[in-house]
Amino acid sequence: MPASARHTEAQKILQIYGRDDVRSVMELIERQFMVLHHRSQVLLGLSGIVITTTGFSGRLIAGTNALAQGLIISGVALVMAAATVVCYGVLHLRWLTQHPGGQIEQWLDHTLAYRDRKTRFYRVAIVLTVLGLGLYVASIFVMLLRPNDFPGIISTR
Repeated sequence: MPASARHTEAQKILQIYGRDDVRSVMELIERQFMVLHHRSQVLLGLSGIVITTTGFSGRLIAGTNALAQGLIISGVALVMAAATVVCYGVLHLRWLTQHPGGQIEQWLDHTLAYRDRKTRFYRVAIVLTVLGLGLYVASIFVMLLRPNDFPGIISTR
């Protein structure tokens, strides 16, 4: 979000809550961070499911052919990259009381910029997760379309 839009948002927040109600302003910002963190936890949970599932069925999928191998490896790598982005960019903490700004306006502008940076990291993680899941599912499609390519399975043709 551009600085001008962020400044407009800050002014709107202060108009709604008032410049003297710092506690309510902080609670609003805290709720926004909680939403961002909860959604990040969902992405991390999904990453864990992908990794666990790969542990059980990854070898079978990768054993189909080189295409399935490339797809599953790429998919898992993107999901892991998304988890890394979430851990580094979103779940990294800086307490609201540590943000600079002598006046509420300066503090709010800085804090909204911090929130927006975390939101950008979250959006990158979503894109990586969706791409990774897409590649992962594509590897399953390859496996299902080529059922006779599995080592140790006798072809009925």
